[in-house]
Amino acid sequence: MNRIIKKPIFLVGCMRSGTTILADLLGSHPNIIHCPFELRSVWSKTGNIPMASPKTQDLKCPCLKEFDVQPGQAERLSRAFITEMKKNRGSKNLKHAYFLNKNPHLANKLPLVNVLFPDSRFIWIYRDMPSVTASLKKILNRKVIHYWPEKDDLETVRCWECLFNGNSIPPQLDRKRCFPGGDIKYLMEYWLETNKAISDFSQTISSDRIFLVKEEKLITEPDKVLANCQSFLGIPINLPKMMINKIDRNRNELWSNSLPKVEIQSMLNFVQEHGDSLNGIFPEGKLFERYNAMILSKLFSERAESIKTD
Repeated sequence: MNRIIKKPIFLVGCMRSGTTILADLLGSHPNIIHCPFELRSVWSKTGNIPMASPKTQDLKCPCLKEFDVQPGQAERLSRAFITEMKKNRGSKNLKHAYFLNKNPHLANKLPLVNVLFPDSRFIWIYRDMPSVTASLKKILNRKVIHYWPEKDDLETVRCWECLFNGNSIPPQLDRKRCFPGGDIKYLMEYWLETNKAISDFSQTISSDRIFLVKEEKLITEPDKVLANCQSFLGIPINLPKMMINKIDRNRNELWSNSLPKVEIQSMLNFVQEHGDSLNGIFPEGKLFERYNAMILSKLFSERAESIKTD
């Protein structure tokens, strides 16, 4: 008897990219059971896959590859996932439903997940860097200190580490890498490294196992994007109209109002530093040109506004 869960769905992307919105929309379908929130405790305690979080008390979120798979790991996780499905199924038929887990912490562990669950499907959602940066700056202003580690080598994909010791920052750590209060260039670095890792992983599996969603399209054309997701998963089209109507269509218009001019300039410096390397991550291409124009426009408009008031 095969004890590995069949065709699980993993929703990935960096934090603040719309993973929660999309997971909730997908989870409304009769054939999908979304097990909230991210099951970090299950991955950590049952699967022995650390994920830095107050819930797990793990300090680090290590990059894991296919050779890090442990004996019995897939079976233990499968049992735990099925248990979570039973808790969250409501009136849904367990035999005709797929397990859905949204978890940004999986972005630097995808080769491992792929070996554990070889028939899994992946949905990758990405959001423009300016919106993610502003949202991360706001959301990481919490009780737990998040630390963006230095890069050990080119192969390691980083994720956030957490500090729980009374929120005091050890003197050996660079405070600019700690949030709240850190340098936003590290938020942009996280966005870039995470999405590049998922992009690289997507090239190693067949195209029928991964589906790409642009968050901005999900917000402006939710019916179309959600229908496309459901078609990719091979389930009947079933759109949750009430949930769709509650989507905030303005959520991506606020980034420039929540960042001071010095941080918008820092964003421009980051974009210009990375240049054409930004263009190869997503299918849309021309990302460098678009971000460069977008940020310059904002800086020029602020300058013009400043001259008027003077």
